[in-house]
Amino acid sequence: MQQRIIGSDDGRRTVSALCLGAMWFGTKVDRATSEAILDRFVEAGGTFIDTADNYNQWVRDGGESETLLGSWMADRGNRDQLVISTKCGAKTTVPGDPSPENFEGLAAPTIRRAVGDSLRRLQIDRIDLYYAHIDDRATPIEETVGAMGGLVNDGTVASVGCSNHATWRLEQARNAAAALGVPAYSAIQQEYTYLWPRAVAGRAPVADPEMLDYLTVHEEVTLIAYSPLLSGSYGRAERPLPAHRGYAHPSAQARYQVLREVSADLDATPNQVALAWLLRHQPTVIPVFGASTVEQLDEALGALDVKLDDETAARLDVG
Repeated sequence: MQQRIIGSDDGRRTVSALCLGAMWFGTKVDRATSEAILDRFVEAGGTFIDTADNYNQWVRDGGESETLLGSWMADRGNRDQLVISTKCGAKTTVPGDPSPENFEGLAAPTIRRAVGDSLRRLQIDRIDLYYAHIDDRATPIEETVGAMGGLVNDGTVASVGCSNHATWRLEQARNAAAALGVPAYSAIQQEYTYLWPRAVAGRAPVADPEMLDYLTVHEEVTLIAYSPLLSGSYGRAERPLPAHRGYAHPSAQARYQVLREVSADLDATPNQVALAWLLRHQPTVIPVFGASTVEQLDEALGALDVKLDDETAARLDVG
């Protein structure tokens, strides 16, 4: 599989160009299927797996994904061959009500407790990439980045990043880390896909043109793109482009039509072309995709064989 570099300094790691998202593992995706998907991903050369401490609190308690991933690694004995990322800050403080107002946030004591809980569930002694899952503006950013950077300094995690942060907050966090003399965020996990959304009040920030410009200048920060396949909307007729996330508008529909035309020309699926577009993206993007079956996984892996020449890529970009 193609490779990418994430992290900085001692936390730099080579990872597979596709990252497997494990959100539904252990809940909506049962154990046997989850393990089959994980086995197939590794067999195909995948090394980068993403989870979070609040997956999947929408249907159960949260932490089930980490727990399943931990037991799978222990059973396979393959931890050293993998790069594991997880997150803190968005676990609910009110069981059964994972509303954003109930998120535990990013105070230093919360981060220290959360990382210990994740290590226990994952059955590992070090996390490769640890994210601040949401932007907690009620906590001083110096407190958050000081605690996150401290985890790198004490060897608990290899590198740190953030997710669902605006560009100016990423820059503010990196400046605060520099002032404190601790490792800064070297990755940002943000929603990003082939289609551009319109702004939707109250939704988490996406990787917009401003962020892409920032990352072009700051090559030491890697964009990890979640929801690159729009939860199946590209390939499943029963899942229209999600209006509540800003994707159901005329220019998105026109761009989507170009995606479908290119897919037909290349004898590939829209999902595969959307991933292939991200794989050749500048600045560098690592897509985090989910799979509920081995067949869905194999479709995504097929994106690695889709070759977009300059003319086709330009056609997609203009679309």
